[in-house]
Amino acid sequence: MEQKRRDWGKAAAVLCVLLLGLNLWQGKRLEELEHRISDAQIAIMDDIRSMESAVYTQLQEMDRLVQNWNYTPSVNMEKRCLELAVSAVLKEWREDTGAELLWTGDGGTVGEGSALLTSDGKGAFTGVLEIPLNRGRLEFALDLVTRDGGDERRENLGGVYDTGELLPVRCNSQGGRPQAEYLKGVFTVYECGAELHTKNYAARAFETEDHVFRLRRNYEIAAEQAAEAGDRLDGYFCGKLTAEAQPGDRMALTFFCRDENGLGYEFLLHDWITVEERDVAPGGYHWEDWPKLTWD
Repeated sequence: MEQKRRDWGKAAAVLCVLLLGLNLWQGKRLEELEHRISDAQIAIMDDIRSMESAVYTQLQEMDRLVQNWNYTPSVNMEKRCLELAVSAVLKEWREDTGAELLWTGDGGTVGEGSALLTSDGKGAFTGVLEIPLNRGRLEFALDLVTRDGGDERRENLGGVYDTGELLPVRCNSQGGRPQAEYLKGVFTVYECGAELHTKNYAARAFETEDHVFRLRRNYEIAAEQAAEAGDRLDGYFCGKLTAEAQPGDRMALTFFCRDENGLGYEFLLHDWITVEERDVAPGGYHWEDWPKLTWD
């Protein structure tokens, strides 16, 4: 009898182990199933959001009045402004439809300048918008305002534009960040490099001249050196620039050039703050203030 009880006990223990293993297996399968269901729900929600976004975009496009538009930038030396020659084609128009191009700066909603557009009678409107270049570098948006009788409609043309990016000449530093050293009251920049990029105006690139590297101390020119042409097209370099400095001085490496119309550009390449002997820190200048333009 005692042997039977021991046998039953062993059988019960084995059965418990089997049941425990079955429960663990079922729990794992259930966890995997829950993960699959969760992944499927996430995928379904992503598909729904994607479809909603596509439908919203299509509805927006259907509601837009402007079918297409383009612009050509140029610099007006006499007025010291950037001119945008704009053409826009409307989806719908009437004989009395009038159009006006409006620019808003610095994220504002009120127009700072505008230009009336001329209609060709076939839904196309053209005109020239003037944006000042004597206020530093500006970011701006463009809106098209149409008027049919007493009805007025305003539509954003999309995107934010930058006067610095629309100028004929642009510049990047070449060769990475140059080495700067502050030692015994003298600030030195080694291996200065710059590369110019020109936009195609009238199907050709602007020529530039008077290429100069400048070292500025607290915004004033402390040293400058004529640039030498590099191996790469439109690349320029100089060996080093030095100037006396005190701890806390704001130092900047800039590059100056002039285009074929006589407009001068000074681009900020790098800036530093002299902290103490042998120590400099990046920063000190406001990048949005550059390039500086020279009109004479």
